[in-house]
Amino acid sequence: FCQLVRVRRREAIYVNVLLRWAVGVGAVLAGLFGLFLYWRLRFFFRDPHRVPPADTRAVVAPADGFVTYVKRVERGAIPHATKKGRSIPLEEFTSMNSSASGYLIGIYMSEYSVHRNRIPVAGIVSFRQHRSAAPFNKSMARVGANLLTRHTPYDEGCDYILTNERLTIAITHRSGSVLTVTQIADLWVDRIVANVAVGQAVSRGEQYGMIRFGSQCDVFLPDDLVEEVTVTPGQYVFAGQSVVARSPISVAEGPLLEEEA
Repeated sequence: FCQLVRVRRREAIYVNVLLRWAVGVGAVLAGLFGLFLYWRLRFFFRDPHRVPPADTRAVVAPADGFVTYVKRVERGAIPHATKKGRSIPLEEFTSMNSSASGYLIGIYMSEYSVHRNRIPVAGIVSFRQHRSAAPFNKSMARVGANLLTRHTPYDEGCDYILTNERLTIAITHRSGSVLTVTQIADLWVDRIVANVAVGQAVSRGEQYGMIRFGSQCDVFLPDDLVEEVTVTPGQYVFAGQSVVARSPISVAEGPLLEEEA
C-alpha cells in the first residue's frame, strides 16, 4: 500500500511539472504572438510626425532606411541595377523618354523602418506607372545580409531590383526638371500604396504612400537639382527629414502659377 501511495505521488508530481511546463510554453508562445501582432498591426503602421529641414534647397529622403547605393546615371540610361556587368534601363523610364543625367539613390527599408513614403521636392506629379512582378516578387534578404555584414556593394546579387513589383511616379519641379521615385515591393509585401495622381500638386516632405511589409525606395535626382549628394551607402535616413542632396535652387516652393509663368 505504501509503495502504491509513493507511485501515485510521483505521478502527481510529474503531471504537475508537465502542466507547469505546458503553461510556461503557452505563455511564451502567446507573448511572441502578441509581439508579432503588435509589430504587424501597430509598430509597422506607425506614422511619426516629420518636419522638413528649414533649408529650402534640401532634397529630402523619400523613405526611412539604409542607403544601399548612390549611382551616377549618364544621359539616356537610367538603370536601377547592374546585372552580370550589364546596366538595365527600366521600362517606366524609357516610357518617359527621359534624357536627363543625374544620381540614383536606393534606400532599403528594414522590418524596423517606418514604411511611409514622402515627397522629396515640391512640384507636380507628371507621371505614374505600376509594373507587376515578373513573374513573382523575390526576397530582399540578400541586401539585408549585405548591410549586416558590410558587404559592398550592398546591392550585389539583388535581382529583386529588376524583377519585383514596383510603382514609379515623376515629379516635375517648377524649373522643369523631373525627379522620379520608385517604390519596390519585397517578397512578403501586401501591396504598394501611392495616393497621388498625375496633375496633382505635391509638397516637399508630404506623405504620399507606403509599401506594406518590407521593401525599397529609389529616387532619381537630375543634375539640375543636384549641387551636392549628401548621403553615402550604409547611412540610415528618415523620410521627409533627412537630406539626401542639396540643390542649387529652392525645391520647397510649389509649382508656378499661370500668372507667374
